[in-house]
Amino acid sequence: MKTNRLKSPKTQFIFWTALVLVLLVFAAVGPLFLSHDPLKVNLAQVNLPPSGEYPLGTDYIGRCIMSRLIEGAARSIYSALIVVGVTFVIGTVIGTLSGFWGGRLDGLLMRVVDCFQAFPSLVFTIAIAGMLGPGTVNCVIALSVIGWTGYARLARSQVLSLKERTFVSAARISGSSTRKILVRTILPNCLSPLVVSASMHIGGTILSFAGLSFLGLGSAPPFPEWGTMLNDGRQRLQIAPWAALFPGLAILSVVMVMGMFGDSLNKVLISSKNNEVQS
Repeated sequence: MKTNRLKSPKTQFIFWTALVLVLLVFAAVGPLFLSHDPLKVNLAQVNLPPSGEYPLGTDYIGRCIMSRLIEGAARSIYSALIVVGVTFVIGTVIGTLSGFWGGRLDGLLMRVVDCFQAFPSLVFTIAIAGMLGPGTVNCVIALSVIGWTGYARLARSQVLSLKERTFVSAARISGSSTRKILVRTILPNCLSPLVVSASMHIGGTILSFAGLSFLGLGSAPPFPEWGTMLNDGRQRLQIAPWAALFPGLAILSVVMVMGMFGDSLNKVLISSKNNEVQS
């Protein structure tokens, strides 16, 4: 009985949600409790292996890797959350308006979406980030420029399937305004798949953000970002493998947790729908 409870979608969702909250709190308050200055250069302690003083070792100019990982956590995680939030809002608004009004507006907006999706997303993002120049804000802009298109298509498909339903027709007959029908009737009923898509998008966005930082398009040195740290460590794998290993593990762990969170949310929503159908 206990095993079944542990495997239930709701229990898994609670577990992964708690883990995500722990990560967010840790990224926010962790820098307040650093034992070493993450920006301080110490050429007398270059490439030191993990030890009591430096649990994850030091990098090529003697900076504490653990302190830099903790300092860079907020920049790497919260920047991805901002991208997901911005693209979610923009894509949902555009897709909802496109699907609800249809006609020429729908055709125009969907052609814009097609233009953005005609290019490989990674290449397009790198090109935009390269034009804007290095910087966390520029990375957020570059990832947001094309990230909204998926939400727009999903929102449009949901609205198209909902706007002819009986409850929407009843809202029209009752005299509800177009704004009320959109905000109070259609939008709440199409949010579930959009929220699931956004939760699954977080891990990929963190990975994309780390990739841009790896290419030198993230924050300017000496401010730490996981992708930048991974690139710095990659160049010294034979001398100090820990300098690349720990940033890589940090990226992998956070992406995995975010992915499991999105998957558990999807299972909970599917389970609740199945229970509604059975009842």
